Amino acid sequence: MFKLFPLIAILPCLAQMPTENPDTTPDVDRGNNVVAPEIENFKSPDGVTVPKAEKIDEDRIKIGSVEVNHKKRTISFEGYANLSKGIVEYICSLPNGKIHESLFVTAADPLHANVGMKLLKFKGFEKFFPERDENFEWLPFTEPKPEQYEDCYLNVEVTYEKDGKTHTVDLADLVVNSRNKEPIDTTSWLNTGSFFYEGVYQASFTGEMISIFASRTSPINYIGEFNNGVNDDGWIVNESKMLPLGTKVKFTISQAPVRKPTPETKKN
Repeated sequence: MFKLFPLIAILPCLAQMPTENPDTTPDVDRGNNVVAPEIENFKSPDGVTVPKAEKIDEDRIKIGSVEVNHKKRTISFEGYANLSKGIVEYICSLPNGKIHESLFVTAADPLHANVGMKLLKFKGFEKFFPERDENFEWLPFTEPKPEQYEDCYLNVEVTYEKDGKTHTVDLADLVVNSRNKEPIDTTSWLNTGSFFYEGVYQASFTGEMISIFASRTSPINYIGEFNNGVNDDGWIVNESKMLPLGTKVKFTISQAPVRKPTPETKKN
């Protein structure tokens, strides 16, 4: 059951806040991964710019690389299989993020995804993490109770095309616990929203989209077991089930039904 991670989990993302955004991406060896042009030619987003929405049809618009479906109440974006083995800290990151520990990589801007979720009026809980004031001093913080964010959960669906058919990937098949090989709890994704610092949306700056490792800068966080900064080796790739490197996928995010706390979660 979820327990609040130690403060060490968010220190790396708060210790050095940016004043400007880099133009280059980290030189990361992806092995024999075959990546698309939008990944190879990726330029880090500035965390500020939101392009004018493009109308696709009566139900859908596109904001950058993020599709917003008003009828289905979903946002979606493309990504690529990025790992075949090893530790997993992120389900999805940008090339300017920690892709050496990210299951998938995307060129979609987290800011645009966040705008899409706000347009659809997704519920979010942005007070899940401790915060600092303008003097970089910690503000008083009380661990949130499950009932405070019971309506802020998200569904994360991953699909891919093969032989002319759409196949759904169960993330529980792809990510398992390194200790007991139990699958990750795919009902524990929370809309935590990330935040702006000096006018820059931090998820864009750090290249985070969907995080397992607890991160205030990520807009979507896993709040289940082994999500803290001490046990960052809690989750690994299930090598027997992972998609081939470079496989193109589609992420579809929707608001999950209200998740009422159980007596056990209320105790924790």
